[in-house]
Amino acid sequence: MIELAKYFRIMFMSVRISRERLKDFCESHIARLNANNPGGIFTTILMNITMAYNNYFGDLSSESLNLAVQEGKTIAMNESRVALEKNLTENEKLIAYTYRNAPEIYEEFYPLGLTEYENADLPTLETISERYKLVLNSHAADFTAVFIGDYNTFQGTFVANRAAQTTAKGNVASERSDLATSRPAVALQLTTNLLTIALQYVGDESKAAVYFDQSILNAAFKESEKKVANNIDPGETQNIFDNITKPEVELKGKNDGDEDLYVGFKATADEPCTAADNVAHPGDMGSKTAGALGWTTEKKFLNVTNPGGTTGSYVIEKI
Repeated sequence: MIELAKYFRIMFMSVRISRERLKDFCESHIARLNANNPGGIFTTILMNITMAYNNYFGDLSSESLNLAVQEGKTIAMNESRVALEKNLTENEKLIAYTYRNAPEIYEEFYPLGLTEYENADLPTLETISERYKLVLNSHAADFTAVFIGDYNTFQGTFVANRAAQTTAKGNVASERSDLATSRPAVALQLTTNLLTIALQYVGDESKAAVYFDQSILNAAFKESEKKVANNIDPGETQNIFDNITKPEVELKGKNDGDEDLYVGFKATADEPCTAADNVAHPGDMGSKTAGALGWTTEKKFLNVTNPGGTTGSYVIEKI
């Protein structure tokens, strides 16, 4: 049967084509198109694919830069948290002694003890460390200016570094949203170029090799037999593997985005995963067997779904 609909689809969007492979494929195509443009008949599509290429891989460079900045901000934030918690621990001894006969004031500083600060998540630590600062300032007459100043410095540094980290994460999320737009633009333009060139040379299959390097795509799909890395849009479901035949196959993955992702085996390549499958939180890394991820003889498609509101990112491989 001749499937006419396939000529209307956007090609080159497969998750099996990694960023690096797509970059190589685009660069090869642009060079070939530039060298084989008789009478300038392909000038328009050459300009368009060059623009799409620059937009996408410029975005990739921005994301890489912002990820590096985010990592640096996270390190600084973690260090300032450790310093703040150390100061709170050291302060506790003096505060306990100062209010040994007034436990109700001690509890203003440490209502749940030191563990409240040690076990707090980042937003909570911001809140309760600010509470501590207000209490300390309200009892300033009982302490030296140096004692108060040291705490305010540690707490202020933590809050500032936390704000910087949050801003950096926002920049990464913004860049990933741009990537979610610019990669499809590359795929669309490559498809347009393929159809435009094919229309010019209908019946001459040898021209495909003049303008496109099929070996790069072949290598991409062979490579993806073991490893897939990709961005995933909000609400999108992607099929990662459809070639796993045994439940004992071990899979290793990492969610390197900022959204929770759902991962699991499904009966079809486009069936969404849910929270009832496997939830990969940002930064999660680990390995599980296919069986543990839900593989059965009826469910052979390993899918990933992004239920969040911003673009996610992941890498999964067979080991």
